Amino acid sequence: MKPEDQDAMRRRVRDTVVLLEHKEGSRMVDVREIGTLVRVLGVNPTGVQVAGLVEQLNGMVNEGDVLMPLSYVEQVVTAFMVAQEAALFRDDYHTLLRAFRAFDPDGKGFIMAEQLKAALGTKGEALSEDEANKMLAFAADDDGKIFYEDYAAKMAKDGRSI
Repeated sequence: MKPEDQDAMRRRVRDTVVLLEHKEGSRMVDVREIGTLVRVLGVNPTGVQVAGLVEQLNGMVNEGDVLMPLSYVEQVVTAFMVAQEAALFRDDYHTLLRAFRAFDPDGKGFIMAEQLKAALGTKGEALSEDEANKMLAFAADDDGKIFYEDYAAKMAKDGRSI
C-alpha cells in the first residue's frame, strides 16, 4: 500500500473511531465495539480476527480495562486494515456465483434458504441462528428460494468501498 493510501486509511479509521467514542470527549473506545468498528469500515472480520485485535489492545492497557484510548484503537485497527488489505476485498460476482452453484447441482438458478442456512451453521466460521436468519430474510423470497444470481450481484457490490 502506498504511503498516501496508508494516510488515507489512517484518517478513515480515526474518523470512524471517533463515532464509537464511549462518551463524547472521553477519547476512549469500549473494546467490545472493535468488531463493530471494523464492520463500519466495510470489512466483515472473522471472530478470530476480532479476538486478535482485542488481544492486541488488551496487551496495551492494564488487565481488565475495557475502555481503550482512541490512539491505541486507531493504531491497531489501521495496522490490521493495511496488513490485511489483500484479504479484505469482497469476492467478485463470479466467485460468489460459483459458490452458490455448488449448492445447485441441478442448475435451477435458485437454492432453498433452509439448505443455505444449514451450511452457514456448520461450515467454516458458523453463523449464529440470529445472523443466519437476518441474512436469509434479505436473500430469500416468500417461498424460501434464493435466486443466487441476483443475490451474488448484491453481495459483490453493495455501495461500500473498502
